[in-house]
Amino acid sequence: MFAVAMFLLLLFFGVEKWILWTIGVLTVVSLAAEVGREVMARSVESLKTDSFVSPDTLARAKNAVGALDGSVAHTASLYEFTEHALRGEVERLEAEHNGGSRFPKRDDESRTGSASKRSG
Repeated sequence: MFAVAMFLLLLFFGVEKWILWTIGVLTVVSLAAEVGREVMARSVESLKTDSFVSPDTLARAKNAVGALDGSVAHTASLYEFTEHALRGEVERLEAEHNGGSRFPKRDDESRTGSASKRSG
């Protein structure tokens, strides 16, 4: 907002047009860089994770979300449905196998794939 006010003030006082154009371009580049940084920060925070669900299970989940259409809690979208189900299962496992505490952070070399892939 300050840049726009400064631009108008300089225009009012009759500053050379090339100076105004330079200021305008620098302002636009600066704002674009700031917006780009914000978008990248949000994008990194909300990265999608690849997961492998059988086609039958995925189809059933989509059908449930479509049929219930938000009329039942956590069914407004497939994202909401999946997040709720996964969080509930993780919390159950933490309660059952880790005294209700979060599991320790895994190192980068820990496997997270299916057991059948690891054993084969």
